[in-house]
Amino acid sequence: MKTKIRRLVMKCVNLSAPLLLLATSCLAMAQADGKTYQSHAGILAAAKQHLLDQVGEVAGKLNISLTPLDHRIKLTRCESPMETFSPTNRGYQGKTTVGIRCNSSKPWKLYVTAHIGIEGPVVVARRDLSRGSVIGANDVRLVTRDTNHLLRGHFDSIAEVTGRTLKRNLRREQVLTPSQLVTRKTIKRGQMVTILAGHSGIQVRMKGKALRNGNPGELIPVQNLSSKKQLEARVVAAGQVRIE
Repeated sequence: MKTKIRRLVMKCVNLSAPLLLLATSCLAMAQADGKTYQSHAGILAAAKQHLLDQVGEVAGKLNISLTPLDHRIKLTRCESPMETFSPTNRGYQGKTTVGIRCNSSKPWKLYVTAHIGIEGPVVVARRDLSRGSVIGANDVRLVTRDTNHLLRGHFDSIAEVTGRTLKRNLRREQVLTPSQLVTRKTIKRGQMVTILAGHSGIQVRMKGKALRNGNPGELIPVQNLSSKKQLEARVVAAGQVRIE
């Protein structure tokens, strides 16, 4: 706005008029221009506040960057408070859009593009690690990254990965993702388990042996050690399966 006022003043200087009339005319033009158009700063501030309200509290540092409006856009100054809205149902992470509208006597509407970044702790490799390596606490470190770009997931604690085994090579400074680690199984093949059976408050427990690895919710074959029969049971917890 200051730049625009300066241009108006310079324009007036080129006119042949008494000095007092010149100053009065330039001031009037500048003030009229300021009252006519809605400031871009006010529009962007409204968009940012909308995003802050929608995102709420997040685990990490929130960064919101707004794309400046084209300087050629001139919208009538809104006589009532501007309204903000979300034009899509997309989540409030990464690239997004905020709608701004004015419902006064000279209504208008426009959209502001924004990018929302959430910075947080991420586990990366301190050095090159080879496939089959068991991760130690000194093999990795925490760095701050924009987690929106980590589409394959990440870990935010060194304790989560310590003692885990890599199933592929990991380069120095590379982010460690869940898919790069050997999956831990709640029940392992050959492990002794408790087989649960029964309904309506009557529950029978039998000793058995798992014939396949499994995690909670998965169906695995087990062998009843008493009858030697093979059964299909669902993993309930560590060392426990249930016949359905």
